Amino acid sequence: MTYMTYMNEVVKMKVFDTPLKGTAKTAVNENNTAKAVKSGSLDVFATPMMIALIEEATCSACAPLLDENETTVGTKINVSHDKPSKLGSKITAYAELNKVDKRQLTFSVYSEDDNGNIIGKGTVERFVVLSDKFMKKVNG
Repeated sequence: MTYMTYMNEVVKMKVFDTPLKGTAKTAVNENNTAKAVKSGSLDVFATPMMIALIEEATCSACAPLLDENETTVGTKINVSHDKPSKLGSKITAYAELNKVDKRQLTFSVYSEDDNGNIIGKGTVERFVVLSDKFMKKVNG
């Protein structure tokens, strides 16, 4: 446990350490295609849906270390979508925490299809926050 200043208040937060890993899975269907989410006109796995799956994997990786009132929020995404995936493909996203800077967490991420082809890769940054204080700030 460590103590940090958060929104002008000293709070306890767990110390994050590497390596933490997480995964998330989905199947390409009519609801997560580029055509369905309006990020394109084709029935292939949508880039925004791949990024959402990757973010789910990052959340899965760090969830066991969060206290009850803590969560993480995405702050930076640098991901390429390198290969299309057809309807029916099974997609798995992988995340590994590889850098911790106070409350900033940086993950290496990639997604692959059911044939083992890497369809996207990159990095994601998330920030540890206290849920109630964060929402109080959001809601003014």
